[in-house]
Order: sequence, then C-alpha cells, then structure tokens
Amino acid sequence: MVSGGLFLDVIFTSGCDCSCPYCIARTKEFAREDRAAWENGLRDAFRLFDVRDVIILGGEATVDPDFFGKLDFLSRLMENYPADRLILTTNGNQLRNPDFLNGILDSRIDSVNLSVMQYDQILNDRLFGRSTLTKTEISRIYAVLRERGKTLRINVNVWRGNLDTPEEMDRFTEAFSGRCDAIKFTPLMATDMFDTRDEVTAFTRTHAIPEPEIAALWDRFVERHTLKKRVSQVLGFVDYAEVEAFGQQVILKYAQVEDKYDRETVIPTLKLYPNGCLSNEWSFTRDVRDRI
Repeated sequence: MVSGGLFLDVIFTSGCDCSCPYCIARTKEFAREDRAAWENGLRDAFRLFDVRDVIILGGEATVDPDFFGKLDFLSRLMENYPADRLILTTNGNQLRNPDFLNGILDSRIDSVNLSVMQYDQILNDRLFGRSTLTKTEISRIYAVLRERGKTLRINVNVWRGNLDTPEEMDRFTEAFSGRCDAIKFTPLMATDMFDTRDEVTAFTRTHAIPEPEIAALWDRFVERHTLKKRVSQVLGFVDYAEVEAFGQQVILKYAQVEDKYDRETVIPTLKLYPNGCLSNEWSFTRDVRDRI
C-alpha cells in the first residue's frame, strides 16, 4: 500500500559537525556513499512514487562538500514532477557563512527547518557540542528568508530534563516568538526502528518520555494557550496539534508510531540513503525497489 503525496527524506551525507548526545544517527552503521547510485535512487523515487514534499537531511546535510551540486541535481529533477516543497533540515551552523546562506536564498529550497534545543545559549551550545546560532543570528536569517518568500521553522526535541514542563516550553516559545514562522516540539523517541548498532543510544534510553506522559504534557501546554487544530493519522502514523502561544504558531508532534505499521506492505514515506538505497524504513539495506 503506497500513500498518495509521499514525503521523501533525501539524506545527503552521514557526516555531521556536532556531537549531540541524543542523536541516534551517531550510533548508526553506514554504508559507503555512492553518488551514482544515489542519483539513480532519486530518479526512481520520483518515477515510481507520488513524491510531493522533499526533505533534505543528514547527518548534517550542509557539511557535504558537494552540497550545492546535489541540491542542483535534486532541484532540476523536481522540475519534471509535481513535487510541492523542498525543505532543508539543518543545525544552521553553515548558514553563518554569507556565501552559503546566499546559495540557500538563491536555491529551490522553500523552507528551512532549524534544530534548536534550548532557549539558554550556553546550554544549547553544550548540547550540540559546539557554538550554535544565537537568537540574533536566527532573527537575521529569518528576515532574509522571508524577503525571498521562504519560511523558517525551529525544531526542538523534548526529553527528561529538556523542556519537559509547560513552563519550560513557554520560556522556549517566548524566547523565539517572532524569530520564525513556527516552532515544532517533538518527543525524543526510544524505538528499535532505527538501523543502529544498539537499539538506541544510552542517552535516549534514559531520557525519552513515554507516549502517555508526552500526551499529558502537550495537553497541559494546550490548556495555557489557544488550540488551533488537532490532526490524527497523518500519512497513517503521525498525530499533531497546532497551538498559538505568545503570538507564535507552535506544532506539537505526538509520539510517532512509524515502528507500528507493517513495513513489508505499507509505504507512507521514503528515505534515500547516500549509498543509493531507497527505503520505506530507517535502513540503508532494505530497498523498496526489491519489493515492488
């Protein structure tokens, strides 16, 4: 069963310039990157499936030495298909480089999803293991993106000890209100669906908040603000709510249940790995083309 209007996660590279303790990707096994196979996999994704939203991922995609070459190939391919949006997910560090930022502004990219984990700059730097974008830098990036008709969303993970109360979520939201188009809170996931050496990192095992507690936390946050929308079973496996808080759009992502559908028969999203594997799960060896 193939969902209509698929999301396609295009992984540019497995490399990264941060050392976040919650990052499941840090525990993954990686196959050797193969540019020709990657390009063929990208062609097949559009040829075989109804791809609408394309999300550029890593590792950290922007550290790929041929980032703009891959972006150009992807953008030209999208012109031949009815794809809607091209979204970059990034920690934002490369956006400090004016030439790199200008390349993003001049590109086909419609939206930037920026990872931020704390409203306190010192704590945020500590979590990422390096100096990260300041609020002032984020505001400047947001301003130039808006001038080009592009949007900025701040993505933040919630776990025990990090924004795990409505009060802390309020402080984060207020700190970034007006500096982005939306803020998205997502629970850290403890799941075996990722293609990792260990089930998950030790950090995730000890810090992930169970689904019922996340739902209760979101409900308490909603009670403090204005609920705009509640959506269930997006693509069959994601529930989320939209809230207005401090004049800012806030998206609350409920626990993703991607590990609860039959991946042998259901294709709600696709993921293209740097080795060319086109998968409907977090595995660089399970190619869907072998099953269709």
